[in-house]
Amino acid sequence: MRAKQLHRREGLWPLLASTLLAILPVIGTVSSRTAAGQSVAGPPPTPLEVSEDGRKISVSGEAGPPATAKLPLPRLTKTAADKPAAAAVAVAPAETAKPRRPAAVARSGVEFRIGYAWAPEGVLRAVQRLSEVGQGVRDRHPELQGLAIDAGYRMALSDRSWVIWRGGLLAPLVPDQNWYSSTGSPAPLYTTVGAVAIDLGADYLYRVPLTDWLGWTLRAGLGMSLIPGSVEQTETLPNCTAAQAAKCPHWQQVGRKEVWIPPVLPSVHAMTGLEWRVTPELAITLQGGVRTLPYWGGGVAYSF
Repeated sequence: MRAKQLHRREGLWPLLASTLLAILPVIGTVSSRTAAGQSVAGPPPTPLEVSEDGRKISVSGEAGPPATAKLPLPRLTKTAADKPAAAAVAVAPAETAKPRRPAAVARSGVEFRIGYAWAPEGVLRAVQRLSEVGQGVRDRHPELQGLAIDAGYRMALSDRSWVIWRGGLLAPLVPDQNWYSSTGSPAPLYTTVGAVAIDLGADYLYRVPLTDWLGWTLRAGLGMSLIPGSVEQTETLPNCTAAQAAKCPHWQQVGRKEVWIPPVLPSVHAMTGLEWRVTPELAITLQGGVRTLPYWGGGVAYSF
């Protein structure tokens, strides 16, 4: 039994070998035919001829004028480095805006003034004629003058105008002495001026700016003057001569009389001047004009 199996195995190998030898030539033939079929399937390539300058292309052996074509130029791509640098543009520096002047504000305040007032000669002559009707005028006398002191409250109407409620005092600066006539008649009288004038009223003040700190002022107002006190005149001694009229002695009690003066008189203010603002709150003023009598003076004003 073992001998038969070995015989079968030994007979199988020669059969396989002979079969492979028969198939191999057939496979080689098919492979060669397939490769030959692929190479023949596509059309043959067309030969082209290019001119020496590279601008003309023609088909080898083609009749007619040769076809012309331009070879494509290489594509260039710009980069940031290829861009020309932009020229620097000079920019003018921005102008610094000028600080605006702060808007003017209407401000109330107070004022204090001191000045000098005097009575013109013509006014005094008129008063003498009214007080002594029909008599001569004593034209030799000291000047009738006084010190004027005023204080007021400035009520603002705008940044340039105010109504001023004021009160003031006019104190005479008249020495006690003989008043006499240059003609010798009437007789001299020793005169003492003890009356004062208390002024009450209201003014309108307008300021015109000339610069940031200097202004021109216009002022006008009405009021009344209360006149307390008296003016007394005393007769001189009978033996007084015209040459001694200025220094003649007078009686102590005999021959004294009081000059009548109205207790209330109207007062008028009409002035112009300059105002210098030291600070926004404090100002120095100079004024001149009429304060019932001719007047000039100055003072300070303080705004709240």
